[in-house]
Amino acid sequence: MKRQMRRMWTRIDCKKARVLRERNSISKKDLGGQRNWYSSKAAKFKSRTEILAISIIAAGSATSFAQLFKHDWVPFVTAALGVYVALAEGWQRISRYGETWITYRIASERMKREQRLFQTGAGTYRGLSDEDAFLRFVEAIEIIMAEEQQIYWQNRQSQGASSPAGEQTDHPPSSHQDKTWSGGTATT
Repeated sequence: MKRQMRRMWTRIDCKKARVLRERNSISKKDLGGQRNWYSSKAAKFKSRTEILAISIIAAGSATSFAQLFKHDWVPFVTAALGVYVALAEGWQRISRYGETWITYRIASERMKREQRLFQTGAGTYRGLSDEDAFLRFVEAIEIIMAEEQQIYWQNRQSQGASSPAGEQTDHPPSSHQDKTWSGGTATT
């Protein structure tokens, strides 16, 4: 009888361990992909913001400096620099790299924090069963992405831009579109 009970508990523990490994794998793969996307886009947009800002400052300074020379080409150079400043500033306002990289960085950092809390069983995960903690974790990540996407589209709508169906955007797909979460496991 003891031997049968031990085998039964061993099977239950193995099944629980397999489920936990599967959930860990899902969270690392899916969350890691989302977090990496936000992190890489934040870095790229930050560098674009800085490059545009520096080039605008440099072109504005060069415009003033070019005025010191008394040559026939000076009006053309200053006009070209002025056009560049206007176009670069306009592009910076349209693309909103400065606003977007901050939003993406915040989303990435919030995901990292939520994952640390989940893995350590701290915060809102304290005292929850493994299944309840995992479901709460998935819901928290979905909320973070939904909030970021809402901010993204509000910014785009305030610009007067829209995203028709099928148009390529520089925004990650919602995990609602990619995966269906049921009973703590993901299906595609």
